[in-house]
Amino acid sequence: MGNLKEKLFSNTLVITAEITPPKGIGIKKLVKHAELLKPLVDALNITDCQRALVKMSSLAACRVLMDNGIEPVYQLTCRDRNRIALQSDLMGAGALGITNVLCLTGDPVKVGDCPDAKSVFELESMKLLQLAQKLQKGTDDSGHKLNASTRFFLGAAINPTLRGNTHQLSRMAKKIEAGASFFQTQANYDLEDFRSFSVEAKQLQTKLIAGILILHSYEAAKYIHENIPGIQIPLNILERFKNSPNPIQTGIDLAVETMFHLKPSVDGFHIMSIRQEELIAKVLETYHGKYSTQKNPTLL
Repeated sequence: MGNLKEKLFSNTLVITAEITPPKGIGIKKLVKHAELLKPLVDALNITDCQRALVKMSSLAACRVLMDNGIEPVYQLTCRDRNRIALQSDLMGAGALGITNVLCLTGDPVKVGDCPDAKSVFELESMKLLQLAQKLQKGTDDSGHKLNASTRFFLGAAINPTLRGNTHQLSRMAKKIEAGASFFQTQANYDLEDFRSFSVEAKQLQTKLIAGILILHSYEAAKYIHENIPGIQIPLNILERFKNSPNPIQTGIDLAVETMFHLKPSVDGFHIMSIRQEELIAKVLETYHGKYSTQKNPTLL
């Protein structure tokens, strides 16, 4: 059993974070970021060509983390693989000893740095979970017996901002039925809405890890609000960054405030940054009272 699964099912608040593999074969920076976060997290997510940007494979980067004593969460998307490739990569992950798998549909290729690439999307995240469940039971998607079954701790993603018009809670229930044992959420900057969603989601008897995306400038916040589907940033948050003399500290403070606000209603936090992994460390150090002088964050 992996440390992440063990902690979640012992009702211990977990912390995960997200790092991006390199564009190339050099792993020095990847290892540096992983070592920075290692003492602060229970596991590290490795993105799978997030935003359709060409990067080192998540599978290989997960192995790098394991070689450095860090538990990975293997993100697997359907964008670039048919069901043969998905099963092959899952079997490979199992053979490498990877235990945590986050099943995702994936971003469209048009938003990335290879827009002429051909999308696959033979499956989407729900069907990927169902496919993974077959491997867990010892057969491939066609019913052929495996020489050994996989033993993954399967997770999925959910967007709390879209719950009102896309039936996210209903989709969560279907993903649980398909095999998801934990969920990582997208960011939500409306704290009351986020907490309300978390309380409702917990009634599904699943493990919920709240996603916290650290903002570091007004420009970044404005861009995300206007260009990233599924994320809406309230006007008061945008104004807070616009008027801040130190937007980086504002971003750290906001992330910590969100964590304190949600702590009673979630099982953990998944901390993300925009290519600034050092901010993840600062947020976690602040949250644990080791970095910031702000001991008792004021909630929005």
